[in-house]
Amino acid sequence: MEKPKTRVAGAAAIVMSSIVVSRLTGFLREVLVPNILGANKIGDAYNMAFRITGLMYDMVVGGAIAAALIPILSGYIEKGREEEGWKAAGTFINIVFIVMSVACLTGIVFADKIVPFMAWGFGEEASDLTIELSRILFPSVAFLMLAGITNGILNSYHRFAAAAYGPSIYNVGSALSILLLSKFGVETVAYGVMFSSLIYFLFQLSFALKNLKYFRFKLYLNHPGFRKLFSLAIPSLISSSISQINVIISAAFTTAFSEGSVVAFNMADRTWQMPYGIFAQGIGIALLPTLAAKYAVKEIDYYKETLARGIRTVLFLALPSAVGIIVLREPIVRTIFQFTEQLGDKDIAVSASALMFFSIALITQSMVTILNRAFYAVNDTKTPLYIGAATIFVNYGLNVFFLNNSPLNVSGMALSYALSSTFCAILLLVLLDIKLNGIYLERMAGFMLKATPASVAMGLLLNVINSIIPTGMYSKPVQLVYLFAVVVLGALVYYVLTLLMRVDEAKMILGFTVDKLKKLSRNTKTLDVARTEK
Repeated sequence: MEKPKTRVAGAAAIVMSSIVVSRLTGFLREVLVPNILGANKIGDAYNMAFRITGLMYDMVVGGAIAAALIPILSGYIEKGREEEGWKAAGTFINIVFIVMSVACLTGIVFADKIVPFMAWGFGEEASDLTIELSRILFPSVAFLMLAGITNGILNSYHRFAAAAYGPSIYNVGSALSILLLSKFGVETVAYGVMFSSLIYFLFQLSFALKNLKYFRFKLYLNHPGFRKLFSLAIPSLISSSISQINVIISAAFTTAFSEGSVVAFNMADRTWQMPYGIFAQGIGIALLPTLAAKYAVKEIDYYKETLARGIRTVLFLALPSAVGIIVLREPIVRTIFQFTEQLGDKDIAVSASALMFFSIALITQSMVTILNRAFYAVNDTKTPLYIGAATIFVNYGLNVFFLNNSPLNVSGMALSYALSSTFCAILLLVLLDIKLNGIYLERMAGFMLKATPASVAMGLLLNVINSIIPTGMYSKPVQLVYLFAVVVLGALVYYVLTLLMRVDEAKMILGFTVDKLKKLSRNTKTLDVARTEK
């Protein structure tokens, strides 16, 4: 039997490498917003419209696919009952499409009620523009839903790379829309983004067609698999989107501050989401089908071992990333985002301060992502739902507190999100350990005693370097080279330290890399021999 660490590690490597491209192109899109649209009312309105429509997608599609479609469909496939599984999955997909279509129409019609509720701090001009942009962007939610479903199907068949590259098409289209259409007005940019989502869906569909042979436009409402899937999906619609709900709550509070605050908050949010998306979501995507399949055939020890390694692996990557972000927060924001005079030094300072607190969430939210999927794999969506609901109230209360009792301003909203994420991670970890009669937490404690000092040592070195070299006065190419160099140096220092401490994850990465290099060397020799024989 294939070992869990090699199977998940290989799948995670495929996912993370392909997601890097998606995240980089998505980050390019985010960089263009403050530099082209500006840290002003237009930039604030665009960001809020994007978040409002994005929240609908996360609530209706993200949760449904992550918590229901993938585990159920992959479970049927694992048991050799693919056609039967598609009766349940197809019914679910058809109903989600109907619900999403109604939701999009509702969003378009009632945008003038939704926007003032969610962006309550905006003035009349910014609010009106946000309403108009939201109405343009709402159809993109339907296209993203269809693309998300095809991604879920591809993941259920363990076709991770095919699913991960698709978002890059959407991101590139959105970036080009901002770059080329902004001179015609921000409304034209929104139309370009909307059409990019359609192209994204069609691209994903081209990969998924061969896996749709059993899909039918029929409703098998009495199918036991669909009833189980539906019962899992309803609570997960909320629990899987808790993170985005909390982000938009915090973003809504930033509308109470000065013009450009939403843009500054968004820059910080997108920055920490970059490593989070690559590490946590990449590993989570690869982990869920394996966990679900093994739990379905009652291989509980395999499930626990796979989960424990998944948690340690994501922490192995998230810990040094968070420390590095804390130390290098100002040069990171300045180097990545500041390309034009539209974005000033004050905006950089506000965003860098918020990023420092978001770095905490990089660790805790990465754990939440893995733990949520662990619950979904055992067909328990209620626990993440209840904890997630409590997290929303905690986050809202913290935002109110920091708004009224702290000089942190935008940074206080980021801290609220980070603290609520920490609350969620701790509860999920404790309850999952109780539910499964242990998930090898003692191994995690031993891992943390090694990875934490290594991360701190790396951070101290980076802090010394950063205090000596004032990057703000140099040209953009020099800033980019400096940031790349210190990130690589920090990563090498951390990796060597963990390797010396005999951290399993460091040894696993070394072994994985050596195996790939040996395979590449063998392939090269085979190719050379073939050429010689010719």
